[in-house]
Amino acid sequence: MITVISRGLLLVLVLLFAGSALALERQIAVREFSLTQGVLREQLVASMRFDYTLGDEMRDSLLNGVTLVNEIRFDLVTHSAWWWDSKVRLDSIVTELKYHALSRNYQLLDRHSKESWNFSSLPAALAFMGTVNNHRLPLIPMEAFGNDSAIFVSAVLGPKNDGAFSITSMFSGKTELVSQGIMWPLTQ
Repeated sequence: MITVISRGLLLVLVLLFAGSALALERQIAVREFSLTQGVLREQLVASMRFDYTLGDEMRDSLLNGVTLVNEIRFDLVTHSAWWWDSKVRLDSIVTELKYHALSRNYQLLDRHSKESWNFSSLPAALAFMGTVNNHRLPLIPMEAFGNDSAIFVSAVLGPKNDGAFSITSMFSGKTELVSQGIMWPLTQ
């Protein structure tokens, strides 16, 4: 009886470890983050670094022609004691990552500025994509400061939704990566 229980416990521990190893395989981790005051009090400047760890499915789909879209989101969240918290999108940084098989290069395109960069390796492209230096956010309303409001920052990476039906997305439970969010309170 004891051996059956210990085998069951061992099996549960192995499954938990395997599950956590898979979770570590695919993730977006926040490594650095800061918001500083710009020229005006209402303007904040963001600097941060996200580390992207792609799973085999996402890496293979990229190598087979699927474009990955990365969006770093900046939201203004105001806490409400009576109702749901309000959330307003302040800004976002959207980039597209493609692999060109002929040149064996990874191309990163900034959707807003239309700038593009080429990289010879996936780690270099992911490191560049996850680094944000001195990004000026739009002006924040003065009433948000000291009013139980915060800036919420997160990143999402997933396949470009171009309307095409994807059989692989039907069978793979997770088609995008989402970072943990960072909450930066706005104080007086």
